Amino acid sequence: MRIGWPRSLIARILLLEGTAIVFAIILIPLLTASVLHRTKAVYQEKLLLAQAQDIAAEVTSTPSAPGRILLPPALEALYAGTYDGRAFAIVTAAGQAVRLSPHAQGVPWRAAQRRRTPQSFKRGSYVLVSVPVRIADTALWILVSQDETRPGAITDDITRSFLTRYLALLLPILLLLPLVNSVLIALLVRTVRKVSDRAAAIGPRSLHVRLADAGLPTEVRPLVEATNSLIERLEQSFEAQAEFVGNVVHELRTPLATLRIRLDAVPDDTLRAALLAQADRVSHVVSQLHDLARADAMVAEDQVAVDLVAVARDTLTEVAPMMLAGRHPLTLEGPEAPVWVRGNRMLLAIALSNFLSNAARHTPDGTPIEIAVDPAGVLAVTDRGPGITVTDRSLLTQRFWRADHRRSDSAGIGLSIVQRIVTLHDGRLDITDGPDGGTRFAMVIPLAKH
Repeated sequence: MRIGWPRSLIARILLLEGTAIVFAIILIPLLTASVLHRTKAVYQEKLLLAQAQDIAAEVTSTPSAPGRILLPPALEALYAGTYDGRAFAIVTAAGQAVRLSPHAQGVPWRAAQRRRTPQSFKRGSYVLVSVPVRIADTALWILVSQDETRPGAITDDITRSFLTRYLALLLPILLLLPLVNSVLIALLVRTVRKVSDRAAAIGPRSLHVRLADAGLPTEVRPLVEATNSLIERLEQSFEAQAEFVGNVVHELRTPLATLRIRLDAVPDDTLRAALLAQADRVSHVVSQLHDLARADAMVAEDQVAVDLVAVARDTLTEVAPMMLAGRHPLTLEGPEAPVWVRGNRMLLAIALSNFLSNAARHTPDGTPIEIAVDPAGVLAVTDRGPGITVTDRSLLTQRFWRADHRRSDSAGIGLSIVQRIVTLHDGRLDITDGPDGGTRFAMVIPLAKH
């Protein structure tokens, strides 16, 4: 299994941050210790140089020969006490000691640099400074040393103590950073996720909704603005489509009515029947396109409490003449009490009309058709026709799909209209076999909340 770059943004940030923290834990103490040691060395050199210059000032101000160099009592006491690592020597150009302080025997005086300008250098554990002076026309060098292994070298102790406390403070802070950043990133992701959920909830009936960019980082706002612009263009496109379909339906209905009247005057009965059937088919398709446009234009605010029993009763009254023309006996079964659902009465009636029209068109004349209303919010139409032979019944609700391509009396959008209407009502469309043969088409609509 190949281990690659994580897809999660949080995982990427934490991985990079963890890597940076590891490097910081390793490098920061090393760099800090290096800086402290360098700073310590500079200050120690300055301190020793100042002591050497003090001694040089004292011995040059005292009129004595090189072999009789005396120091003031204060300086004598400074180097004569308990050995803390400090010592001094006054040496000649040949490295011969003219004067040594107590405890100075182990200091590498002969290896010390003796030049015309003050110098600092290190030999083993000793740090030394060299300051040239002249006494009685003799060139001498004042050498002051500090043994870093002795208690007087407190700067090393300070450095170690500082590093210990510094690391004790630094490590918890570095380890706390991923936790703090994880919380901040989680809050940011939660805000982005809310916007994403709101975007996912936008559909054809909620194109008026826009995404809010409050609380989002500047880098994400262009994406939100682009999404809002896209939704606005979609809304305008849907409105233009609905307006176009409405105009087409309006323009076609009048000439279709006129055409049907004139077709009644055709003397040939066979030709007249064929032409009227075609005119009826065109009129049916135009009506379905109009219904589809109205379904697409519906928004959530159009839904109110609707009685399914009243919808079934009124629709049955409207379609009865058409159904009787095909000699289809109609029955309505349902409770006496209303069945309240939340929806659009007109669209539910259109869906039921499409159920009945579909049943009438695909069953032989004289086949009974039953309408049933269930208190659970189910409105069903059952026929006793040949049934459905299509294996994948989801195809039945696809626009312009027909199971029987030899038939010319359907455009294949009736059930797609029903599916659209059911979806707009947050319901479900069930297509099953009837109990006595044929097919049962049912809409399951959520009940209205009282």
